Amino acid sequence: MTQHFQQHMTLPLRRVLAGAIASAMFMVAGMASIHAQENESAPAEQNAETSKPASTPAPTTVVPSEQTASGDQPEQVETPPENAAEEATSSEAPKQSNISKPVMFDPAMVTDLARNLAAQPFENPHRELPEALSTLSAEEYAQIRFKSKRAFFNPAETDFSLELFHPGTMYDVPVTINLVRDGEVQVIPFSVGLFDFGTTGLSGNDFTTQNYAGFRLRYPLSDVTSNDELTRFLGASYFRLQGQGQSIGQMARGLAVDLAGPTGEEIPVFREFWIVEPTDGADTITVYALLDSERVTGAYRFEIAPGTRSQADIKAHLFFRDGVEKIGIAPLNGMFLFGEQRRRFFDDYRGEVHSSDGLLIHNGRGEWLWRPLENPEHLQISAFLDENPTGFGLLQRDRNFDHYQDLERRFDQQPGYWVTPKGKWGKGHIELVEIPSPSETNDNIVAYWVPETKPAAGGEMQLEYSVTATRDGTGLHGMAQAIDTRIQRLAPQDDDDQAGTRFVLNFAGGDLDYFIKDAKKLRADISASEGEVRNIRIMPDPENGGVRVIFDLFNTSDATSSNLRAFILYQDTVLSETWTMPWAF
Repeated sequence: MTQHFQQHMTLPLRRVLAGAIASAMFMVAGMASIHAQENESAPAEQNAETSKPASTPAPTTVVPSEQTASGDQPEQVETPPENAAEEATSSEAPKQSNISKPVMFDPAMVTDLARNLAAQPFENPHRELPEALSTLSAEEYAQIRFKSKRAFFNPAETDFSLELFHPGTMYDVPVTINLVRDGEVQVIPFSVGLFDFGTTGLSGNDFTTQNYAGFRLRYPLSDVTSNDELTRFLGASYFRLQGQGQSIGQMARGLAVDLAGPTGEEIPVFREFWIVEPTDGADTITVYALLDSERVTGAYRFEIAPGTRSQADIKAHLFFRDGVEKIGIAPLNGMFLFGEQRRRFFDDYRGEVHSSDGLLIHNGRGEWLWRPLENPEHLQISAFLDENPTGFGLLQRDRNFDHYQDLERRFDQQPGYWVTPKGKWGKGHIELVEIPSPSETNDNIVAYWVPETKPAAGGEMQLEYSVTATRDGTGLHGMAQAIDTRIQRLAPQDDDDQAGTRFVLNFAGGDLDYFIKDAKKLRADISASEGEVRNIRIMPDPENGGVRVIFDLFNTSDATSSNLRAFILYQDTVLSETWTMPWAF
């Protein structure tokens, strides 16, 4: 049996979502190998007279390629004079050149920036946007589009292309975007000429004092002629990743700090990026990022490989200004409004509305756990104790369009994210946070790893993991999967009868079809931490494939909740993953 517990908390929702509301969304992420050095002070190489993260030569500026549409004019960018000595005020002054020397990129430079930044007082990176930008609705902001013909990177050298996001609405953190070309750092100056403002009426405004909000990378995922979105980094430390045939769905992010805690969440942001321009037909692209928040900074490296299952290999080095009660490693964010279990009623033409329908865990003991998601009436936090987990992810198993009937959001095509750690994580737990939500606009599901050792002030933490954009998780294991969860309340039949709950589970895949021919020897192992399980039945399901398991749960004590588990066996051979779910009586 896997040792885990599921804790249910009811906290003031205002506190839980205080940080999330600030960025107008709820949070998520992936997997990591963690080396905590809590008691060592981080070395500081800072200039006491400046608040800048580090002192480095100024990088050169880069102008976007002039593949402009007819009538588009490239933005004029000032460049240093070739010989500044000609402008000297004194003929007797020694001739000097103020041409900026090229800044050659070194990954250690990002780590040094994060280390030095952690030794300085935190400065809120959010800036007040002009009213014309801050009051934009989400629909209006979506009309501001990067001009695709001004995309960065040479198409003769690579299939990747880079586009930028304009600031606006909730995206109020100025993000510095650097290109690394032939080893040299080149900053991209802000240019309104790179954007089409659609029908927003903002094309005549002067936004030259702004900076970018983030960026996206495109790649021909569908076919050689396509230009699909591969990944985007936009807002706080969020990023998305898509594979072939996948639409935009859930998110991952760099880090979670005190999520769903009583003091409110702290939201880290990526404040600067270095994007290495791929050459010679490279099939991966590398992105470096500087993360900052009130109590932690970090240097990140993303090695992104497009494909059927696009993958980001991530390395991070964290530095702590102060201790953190709960650090969330490799957080993943999803949305779950309602599904087939019908726990809450919504007046909606669609049968299901969610970007992921379950949390899959491969724990350190080799057990596979499937936890169906729900939109609870109260904040619900579940923790799965573990040591050196092998992986976890928020998956979208249901791929039947008829179950969703949504032609715009295409939930049936949205990716699930699977996190794989590199190295050993030690002791801790995987935490699942389910936040009550009345709308699909809220990403109300978050899953991440919480190490047992809490980060201390002055400490460091290194982590390494990958995030893979998969479809339904097929191929992660060869066992039968729990594909459906349906729930029915049982009303008492007479005064002496007791109310209960019926659970109807469907398992399919793996070797189940092979053993189903001898269905009399199939059995379902059902357990409940509280209450009494009755009327267990297992039967072949010729319509959906696999088998259907039915059992009833009755509360026989004063317990308020119970943790349920179910899996399928043939004699003593385990055929399925373990379905698990908390239930409130």
